[in-house]
Amino acid sequence: MKKLVSFVLVFMLMLSLSAFTVLADGEISVIVNGEKLEMDVPPMEFPVYDANGGYIGDRVMVPIRAISEKLNCDVYWDDVTHGVTLYRNNNLYIMWEGQPTAFHLDGPALSKGYTMDVPPTIVNGRTLLPVRAVSEIMGAKVEWIEETNTVDIKYDLGDLEDNAGIAESVNIYQMLLFQEYDKHEALVNGSIEGVTGKIVLEDGGEIEFELYPQFAPETCGKFIECAKTGVYDNTVFHRVIQDFMIQGGSKTTEGEWKTSGSIVGEFVYNGYFNLLSHKRGVMSFARATEYNSATQQFFICHQDATFLDANYAAFGVVTSGMDVVDRVACVETDANDEPITPVIVKKVIINE
Repeated sequence: MKKLVSFVLVFMLMLSLSAFTVLADGEISVIVNGEKLEMDVPPMEFPVYDANGGYIGDRVMVPIRAISEKLNCDVYWDDVTHGVTLYRNNNLYIMWEGQPTAFHLDGPALSKGYTMDVPPTIVNGRTLLPVRAVSEIMGAKVEWIEETNTVDIKYDLGDLEDNAGIAESVNIYQMLLFQEYDKHEALVNGSIEGVTGKIVLEDGGEIEFELYPQFAPETCGKFIECAKTGVYDNTVFHRVIQDFMIQGGSKTTEGEWKTSGSIVGEFVYNGYFNLLSHKRGVMSFARATEYNSATQQFFICHQDATFLDANYAAFGVVTSGMDVVDRVACVETDANDEPITPVIVKKVIINE
């Protein structure tokens, strides 16, 4: 992280010295699906330097609206945060002036993060975006053709949509991400510090995990409390659905049900800014119909279940032992999705 910050600082220093140019020996062209991108401000090249000041190469920057509209994106610029929100087909691409990490939200959950070696930059009152980075964030293929000074972008637009005004209407995500930029950046680049532990099965299988109180503090707190006080000892995974999830935390090996007080549902549709997505290996809390009805039952996603995003409180991820999750997910079950042969949780351990 320190190296990245140094890198960005060096870049911004070079930028402050006006170290950007339009190519002197020929105009830069940007081609999208065979058509030249028309712009009222010509593309600019920005030199990029590493943390030691060594020259890496140049990056082509273009006006925000020129590239976004060509890619069928609605765009909104926030004057307060200097943030950019791009919207297309229920996907958000969010970035800020001077910040190296951009975020991709698939619906209401965080899908990916991208580190740009040149962040969005304001020049003469115009916001410029790195054309390769923004195009690749959206899944386009980008090629630089040296002989003709051309950026060639190929992007499957599919069905075009009338999305004017949507980016502004969902700008709240940009505003909230701006306030919590550091922890989301740490999440996507792998530097976040979570609470670790493991689920130990009676047959010796172990599922190691990392919990993120930064995003769901009460949910993590409840899971940790239940683990430390032995609530999860000698319970079973009582609901198992292959290619969906394995669920446990309440039913004992004797067939009794443990219960405890309910907690608030820390997910978007309940007013909590928790963007963790229900991807394979993600841990989340089960609940009844009422949003604040979760008690102690948890589940682990066997495969991606993003239809749960914003509706359930994801709070951690399996870091090792997905082979054990796979094995549990494939056991024989009855008509109620309960394993015929009990899958017993001997203990849940929280590392201090």
